Amino acid sequence: MRGDTSPEAIHKRLVAARQATGLSQKELAANAGIKYTTFRSQEQSGSPSVRLMAYFLAAFQIDFNFILGGDPSKLPADTLQEIVKNLD
Repeated sequence: MRGDTSPEAIHKRLVAARQATGLSQKELAANAGIKYTTFRSQEQSGSPSVRLMAYFLAAFQIDFNFILGGDPSKLPADTLQEIVKNLD
């Protein structure tokens, strides 16, 4: 999935990142300060907002390079292992 910037690939990475956090969609949305329906829409469509990506970075060190392009080089090793477990 590295280098794949399709909405489907971004969707899969968003789901895997969320699952790696151990938070539900509702919990993550609340923590990120966005509406649940907005978060759900962003995750489903593979089009995360800057606010959502900033939250992933600040809270979990999951950077936009991974979310948008699949580049895991800046992810902490333990975070990467958790995300990989959740990728289909």
